[in-house]
Amino acid sequence: MKNRIFKLYVLLITFSLVTFSCADLEVINENAPDASRALANPSDVMSLAGGSFRTWHNAIQEYSGLALAMATMADHLTCSWGNGAMRDLSWEPRINSFNNSLTYAYFGHLRYNWQNSYSAISAANLALQRLYDGMEFGTDGEDNALVEAFCNLSSGASHGYLGLVFDQANVITWDADISTLELMPWSDVVDASLDLLDNAIAICNANSFEVPASWVGGQSMTNVELGELANSYAARILASSSRTKAHNDNLDWGRVLTYSQNGITSDFAPELGSAYGWYDMYFIYGRYSGWGRVDMRIINAMDHDYPSRWPSDNESWNTTDGEDPEEADPTNDQRLVTDFEYLASNAFPADRGYYHYSHYRFSRYDYITSSVWYGNQPMPMFLAWEVKLLEAEALLRTTGNASGALAILNDPAGPRKVRGQCPDITATDVATVLRYILDEKDIECHLTGAGIPFFDMRRTDRLQPATLLHFPVPATELEISGLPHYTINAVADGVDGSAGDWTGWDE
Repeated sequence: MKNRIFKLYVLLITFSLVTFSCADLEVINENAPDASRALANPSDVMSLAGGSFRTWHNAIQEYSGLALAMATMADHLTCSWGNGAMRDLSWEPRINSFNNSLTYAYFGHLRYNWQNSYSAISAANLALQRLYDGMEFGTDGEDNALVEAFCNLSSGASHGYLGLVFDQANVITWDADISTLELMPWSDVVDASLDLLDNAIAICNANSFEVPASWVGGQSMTNVELGELANSYAARILASSSRTKAHNDNLDWGRVLTYSQNGITSDFAPELGSAYGWYDMYFIYGRYSGWGRVDMRIINAMDHDYPSRWPSDNESWNTTDGEDPEEADPTNDQRLVTDFEYLASNAFPADRGYYHYSHYRFSRYDYITSSVWYGNQPMPMFLAWEVKLLEAEALLRTTGNASGALAILNDPAGPRKVRGQCPDITATDVATVLRYILDEKDIECHLTGAGIPFFDMRRTDRLQPATLLHFPVPATELEISGLPHYTINAVADGVDGSAGDWTGWDE
């Protein structure tokens, strides 16, 4: 079995080299790139390192991955189309187990997330191996710290999302003994990812460098800012990791607080399009005309009197007059006008369930696709406000005192007040303040980081009953590794399927 895992890793390394070589090398035989040549030139290895984070990020935000399905599972987006397993994983009531088989129409989405995460990891590991073998980057090794920090960030984020999405995975560091690899529980994978991100943070703190703009989608980024980004991913990954409320309540929120207080202070927003090779199909299809719509639950978070669900018979509205409320009232949150577009009619087939219906689509970032359908403008993918909301939650959970969290939510300079023009939150009980924090993340971070709403609903026991809590290792990887095949049959047990549910402000 271990030999088969070794073969799998070799395949991943080869895939990384092929991808890298086609993009950056002038090779004699395009069908058989010279791996030794690819790893002999420091500038080529730096390009390999610099593309590792983009490889991972494009994968988790890709249409071919699981981002869209997780958004519908969280009742964050709604869509009745089968694409990306969105419909299969959002039936009401849930009837889903992810069919972990090559014959399943959407199996490729599972495999895509897995393989591309390890492609990013293998690229980072190859660069680190060359570094620790003595290769110097830049004049007299002036870029060594840059390569080391960036590869630890890429590997840390990639391992982190493997731990967030799958029930188990391999941890493959640069010096791992491939012959002894074993699948590890998700919690161990998350721990390993935090170790890698801690490495990146420490290297950034101890050195001075500039990150090439091509590595981060055209942005200007120093060692300080890269360290802040590593802190931010560590905060998100740790806070998102729990499968149940009980585990989440006992999480090391002091550690989340430290990470978040050292996180980004401006948005991480790579430029989409061909200029730097960054793409975000989760964003594109999540708000594209005729595709994803904003779930009623999110609109209810801004207008508490607006129905949080579409009536199952399309008639019995829980409004005062029993009629369709049409447009929501933006009095308490102007983002209902600036960020969300009202649509009078629905295009989803009624026989797939009226619960898919919604009057709203997300419009905040429409300017990004105004000239190119896949976007050619900077797309906010990690908001500084998300980091502040993680800080607010960590303050609430570590002290039990709502004042620190409320100071962030009610900050006159924060987007909730500036963009939303929302009234101050006056409630002080922990449960209500926590609900406002999570609502704010649903609203302001809409269609930014893949999985955010799913992870938040999962860790607070708010996913609908029997919603999958995580995904199985792809059948193809199990077969290569000689491991028993399994499919997660989700039941409402709080182990592999949600044992909770959610209730809107309209109850």
